[in-house]
Amino acid sequence: MRVILDDGTVEEYEDQPFAEGGQGKLYLSRDKQSVIKLYHQSISSRIPALRKIIKDFNVTGKDASTKSLFAWPNAIVSRPSLGVRMDNINARVEHKALSWWTKPKASTRLDAAIRGNWFDRTRVASQMANIAWKLHGSGLAHSDFSSDNFLANVARHSVVLIDLDALVVPDVLPPEMIGTTNYMAPEIVIAYTKGQTDIRPSIYTDQHSLAVLIYELLLQRHPLIGPKRNHADAERDEQLALGERALYTEDPQDRSNRPPDPFRGAWLLGEEVEGLLRRAFTNGLKNPTQRPLAAEWGGALNRMADQIIPCGNPECPGQGFVLLRDHPAVCPWCGRKVAYPKQVPILRLYAPSGRVGHFQSDKGKIVGWQNRTLHRWHSQLKLNEQSATKEERTPIAEITFDAKRGGWLLGNLNLPDLRVAGEGGVRTVRIGADAPLVAGQKWLLGAEPDARMMVVTMQDL
Repeated sequence: MRVILDDGTVEEYEDQPFAEGGQGKLYLSRDKQSVIKLYHQSISSRIPALRKIIKDFNVTGKDASTKSLFAWPNAIVSRPSLGVRMDNINARVEHKALSWWTKPKASTRLDAAIRGNWFDRTRVASQMANIAWKLHGSGLAHSDFSSDNFLANVARHSVVLIDLDALVVPDVLPPEMIGTTNYMAPEIVIAYTKGQTDIRPSIYTDQHSLAVLIYELLLQRHPLIGPKRNHADAERDEQLALGERALYTEDPQDRSNRPPDPFRGAWLLGEEVEGLLRRAFTNGLKNPTQRPLAAEWGGALNRMADQIIPCGNPECPGQGFVLLRDHPAVCPWCGRKVAYPKQVPILRLYAPSGRVGHFQSDKGKIVGWQNRTLHRWHSQLKLNEQSATKEERTPIAEITFDAKRGGWLLGNLNLPDLRVAGEGGVRTVRIGADAPLVAGQKWLLGAEPDARMMVVTMQDL
């Protein structure tokens, strides 16, 4: 098929579409490098909006590091009909719809090279939050976050957002989509079922959809669809469950929608992520302004990753789990208990309070494990993992276990002015050296004004 772009460029595409959606059909270029979407309806009034999305509101043009996160439209197709062109995200790495990973049976059918494990899914969830953060931080809403519009290769921690030609910009680009059923915010479901048009997709509705996707990806079930029945008619029951009578399956005040025990709940994700999910699906159901921001999800999921330890069972489908406080170290995915070592160090992070030598409790907590590394965002308050540069991602310290030397050690890889305070006073741990991790120690992670402090406790396994 001969395709002409709006600047006159001529390209060759396959004659048959490889996919079709509500808006149009998708075709692959003969050289496999590009994809076009040809709309079912050639409405010329869409062209100004498409030009704004391609140029004025293109977040990948402002930050090249985000290019791999989005299948951003890069040209308008004029003939054979109106459409848009995007890079083919599968040209180098295979991606599939996230829906393959949100359902436990579907994920088992994936090839091991793309399937990954539960820990890999946590990294993909963090990347999804980063994608939403990049969009929302630019004032853009996607309007249709769903498990079909995020494409992933979980084993490679890669995820890409598609369908970016219908973005929402307040007072500039009105919404064209209302979303996908299971991911619509309750206010959209209610408005749609009542025929109202005054409530439309926005950053707030994106935030609900993102929370649903994160819950589904990590726990492989929907947070609002449980055993409770609201209507005899299946379609009306679904509308009520997702809209007017939406009830979190783990609501602490109302257990009527709770799955039968035992079930894998959000408590498995640690206090911070569980708290964000509770906020999203209790207060956030009726009060959109209470929903967690994408940046909050990104930070919380990254901190959760610092608390994951590996499962020793090579056949375990998860291969890792969050070590919870006051819980036995038993893998929730396969039931195996961690047999060794008997204790692990817990490194709690404290932030500088503004007065020299004074610190206050911070959200970060690192569970010590063999070869776990610390990075600049751990040591400096002003840095975060989502926006870290390649240099800032270089490890600055490493945790190791050496039975001959009495247990756990922290090695200084590249952190000037690393100091540890214990019963013997304060001493410097130079680059290339290490020191034992002992309960009660205080580690000073640098001399900068925003350098954090770390307090060591030990947890029995």
